[in-house]
Amino acid sequence: MSFEMQQDKPDGVLPQSIRLWCDPIPRSGYENMAADELLSRRPEAWLRIYGWAKPAVSFGYFDSTPVAASIFPGDDIEYIRRWTGGGIVDHRKGYTYTVTLPAQEGVMYPPADRLYKWIHGALAEALKACGVECTLLVEDAPDGGRACWASPVASDIVDAAGNKLAGAGQRRYRGAVLHQGLIQECEPAEGWPQLLARALAPHVDIVVGDEPYPGFADDVQELCRTKYCTAEWNDETHGRRRPTCS
Repeated sequence: MSFEMQQDKPDGVLPQSIRLWCDPIPRSGYENMAADELLSRRPEAWLRIYGWAKPAVSFGYFDSTPVAASIFPGDDIEYIRRWTGGGIVDHRKGYTYTVTLPAQEGVMYPPADRLYKWIHGALAEALKACGVECTLLVEDAPDGGRACWASPVASDIVDAAGNKLAGAGQRRYRGAVLHQGLIQECEPAEGWPQLLARALAPHVDIVVGDEPYPGFADDVQELCRTKYCTAEWNDETHGRRRPTCS
């Protein structure tokens, strides 16, 4: 494997400011997915740091609960489909974060691989400042299966031995970008969210409290009711089952 540490910053699209919200409420998997999607609809860039109300495993948009449960079995685990891509992720350890970039008229963000590399370059800077030795993987590692940590891909963050420390999935929707990431197998020092925010934008607004904007809690519950908690979202075919002809 080969590694690099250069921060690749896409020209002309970097947010000049970002809102950092360390969400104080551990939420269910459904609520966390809804919260991230809601922030991606906002006109500001966001960095959200959050936790989980119960043991959780998330899986990418086109994966399924049975596959996730076969890799990470457990009677007490909540299995939740993400709106983003990526593999199957065990959230029972580590640190979860989300970066959103707002839709802007006349602005088209660079390809996903460049944004992935830019965000992970910023995260690697923050981790190194916290004493975590790491770098970016230059090319995909050999395929280890659907478990996210078994198959590091280009621009994932790894240690000197090539062990994966951070990965993510992305989604674009109507010009906005949603990046959901996880840090595992290392213990960054307190303050890493602030360091990451400053590596992403020159100006950081700290948001405190249970809601990043008025009405957020109600919006989360409504989006859970209409999307993330529906049978269509949680069906193993993700609502793609063809009707049976009579």
